[in-house]
Amino acid sequence: MPLGGIVSILILAPNLLFLVYPPLDSGTAKPLEKDKTFKVMEILEWVGRLGCFILPFFYALTISDYGAILAAVVMVVAYVAYLAGWLRYLRQGRRTVTLYQPMWGLSQPMAVWPVIYFWAAAVFFNSFWLILAALVLAVGHIYVSSQEYKRWK
Repeated sequence: MPLGGIVSILILAPNLLFLVYPPLDSGTAKPLEKDKTFKVMEILEWVGRLGCFILPFFYALTISDYGAILAAVVMVVAYVAYLAGWLRYLRQGRRTVTLYQPMWGLSQPMAVWPVIYFWAAAVFFNSFWLILAALVLAVGHIYVSSQEYKRWK
C-alpha cells in the first residue's frame, strides 16, 4: 500500500501553525509589486508545490538500498531544520520576517529546507517526476520568498 503521502503530510503539518498562531505583524509590510517575472515565478512555485505534494501519494515507503537510507537521513535533517525555523518564528514573537531571515548561514531557510526535503524524497522514491517537481518548486519558491523577505525587512 502506498504510504508515500506521509512525506507530504509531514511537511505541510507545521504550516497549520498559521491557523493557531498567525503572524502578529500581518498587514504592516510594504505592498508587493508583482511584475511579470514575479507572476511567472509564482505560477512555477504553485506547479512545483502541487507536484511535490501530490506525487508522493503514489509511492510506497520502502527502503530499497543505501541510497534510500541516505535520502531518508537527508529528509529527516531537512525536516528537523524546517521545524527549527517554525520554532524560531514562534519564539521570536511570530514576526513574518523570521520566516525569511537567514538561519545557520543559510539564506531563505524556510524556502530551501522543504526543497531539500523533496529532492531527498525524490531520491528515496526513485522518482524522476518528483525531482522535476522539486526543481520547479525550488525556482519559484526561493524567488517568491526572496521577494517576500525584501518586503518584510
